[in-house]
Amino acid sequence: MKLSSNAILFIIAGIYLALGNVMGYVTVNAILLLLIGIDRYRGDRSRISIIVIVISILVLIINQFGLFSLLVLVSLGIYYFRSRPMGFGTYVSKHKLLQNMRLDEHSWVLHSMSFWHAIGEIRMDMSLAVPEDKETTIILQGLVGDIDLNIPDDYGIEVEASVLVGQISFRQMKEGGMLHRLSWRSPNYEECEQKLKLQLFYLVGDIKIRTV
Repeated sequence: MKLSSNAILFIIAGIYLALGNVMGYVTVNAILLLLIGIDRYRGDRSRISIIVIVISILVLIINQFGLFSLLVLVSLGIYYFRSRPMGFGTYVSKHKLLQNMRLDEHSWVLHSMSFWHAIGEIRMDMSLAVPEDKETTIILQGLVGDIDLNIPDDYGIEVEASVLVGQISFRQMKEGGMLHRLSWRSPNYEECEQKLKLQLFYLVGDIKIRTV
């Protein structure tokens, strides 16, 4: 049985009113604007989209400071637990409020790393990278993230990724909405000469992982 457009409209209006009464209409509107800004940013990468995202986050921080602080502390706690130093090679660990990393235009050295950020945009093309070790671990975590990774198809890959709101795209799989989690490992992982472990966790995120 298909719902009519009017029925869907009434359901959406009811959900909006219920959330507004519980969380406050300013908070609900800020969340809606944040989702719209992220969706627009995926398509046009415009400054207007970035401004909408930043303003929405600032409104959420001001109106829900206690909740925001709790989310930051929990996220940082999980980050520090997961980003314990590796036992081999170079290892880089950083946390920033804003992160903009582009490693998709020139050759670079691939080594184990972990980054936490409140808002981040990360581009990595590992087909341009020179691996430092046979096994590399990359941990990316934060509140809002736009992640785009290209990985050579002869790598052994182990992926653990989750977003509370947003989408995860991996190879031909793509899912959007809320509470998405991906756990995948190459069938021939142990036999691969080059191994890569990815751990990606965001409250609001757009995660794209492609093999090339």
